[in-house]
Amino acid sequence: MLIIDDNVDTFLKQTLVAVLGTTNESGLIHLVPIWFNWDHAEAYMFTHRGSPKWRNLRLNPYASLCVDRREPPYSSVILYGYVQEVQLPIYDLVYSMAVRYYGDQAGRNFAEGYKDNPTGGVAFKLTPERVVQRLNS
Repeated sequence: MLIIDDNVDTFLKQTLVAVLGTTNESGLIHLVPIWFNWDHAEAYMFTHRGSPKWRNLRLNPYASLCVDRREPPYSSVILYGYVQEVQLPIYDLVYSMAVRYYGDQAGRNFAEGYKDNPTGGVAFKLTPERVVQRLNS
């Protein structure tokens, strides 16, 4: 497992929207904004099994995740690594992210749509093999 620098770990625990990069069957890059939870040196995310990002990851389970702060002082961390499905209750993952990103009440409301762990949802994690950081204080 890759050792993650403490500064990178602290940065990735902030509530920032990331951009997930995958590759489609034609070799074209697909970029999409995504919520994530950083936990134990892995980025956890969710999507629908029919989404382009999940179809791409089924074909090629490697991705990049760019997390950046777009106000001064500008900073970024880009993770490159292997992606795999994880067996987590979708509702629990969505709820934790929704409250983090939307706040308590709006987050609870958003997560209600996932209450019964819909069959189309999938939880996955990116385990970094390489990290590029540009952190400014």
